[in-house]
Amino acid sequence: MTKATTKQNTAALEKFYEEPVPVMLIKDNAKYKDDVTVTVNGVNYQIQRGVQVSVPRKVALVLERSHLQELDAQAYMDSLKG
Repeated sequence: MTKATTKQNTAALEKFYEEPVPVMLIKDNAKYKDDVTVTVNGVNYQIQRGVQVSVPRKVALVLERSHLQELDAQAYMDSLKG
């Protein structure tokens, strides 16, 4: 791989992760009522619940991974009960 190709791949990845994507976080006025703050590479993003917003794809990926970890943690806690 040449330096030019590596530079092109890096630029394409940066563009992909910066691309705006829609997200909507649930709001239930109990556990899920407050805005969510996501920090990626030192940049903070505050996301309002109950409203569809556009965020960079990298922020949406962080939210998705966080949700998956919550599901795994709940499944583990459930497995300990019984």
